[in-house]
Amino acid sequence: MGNLTRDPEVRQAQSGTFVVNAGIAVNERMPDGQGGWKEEASFFDLVIFGKRGEAFARFLKKGRPVLVEGTLRQGRWQDKETGQNRSKIEIIVDNWEFVGGGREEGGGNAGGGGGQYGNSGGRQQQEAGGTSPGFPERSDFGGQGGGGGGGGFPDDVPF
Repeated sequence: MGNLTRDPEVRQAQSGTFVVNAGIAVNERMPDGQGGWKEEASFFDLVIFGKRGEAFARFLKKGRPVLVEGTLRQGRWQDKETGQNRSKIEIIVDNWEFVGGGREEGGGNAGGGGGQYGNSGGRQQQEAGGTSPGFPERSDFGGQGGGGGGGGFPDDVPF
């Protein structure tokens, strides 16, 4: 989980498949050895294919937090100008999900926008005043939106 470091770039392969490239910064909090804490960032390139990539590019922009799952791939090459060995780590994204943010920004109940939930219409439907299909609203669980500690959700919901 991290924040996007740049807007996603979309291209289409000769086969017609969408290929999306983006970058993510992942912060890690660790002890500084003097009784305090420090944060250190790691940067990764993201590669997302197909409809998931298309939805990713449509709904996410630089600075947005996102959760990604995928396979790590390390590329290595020699810099032509300096002759130094270089490398970078890419994440080939299998699934992604919105995290943080409010509903008006496509977070919250908007789901994975083509990620785990396979829904790519979250923001468009929210702008039209609706909600994403397949995602329950409070009224779907009964109750009046208060009491029971769950804001209208029954206590036996397994999540």
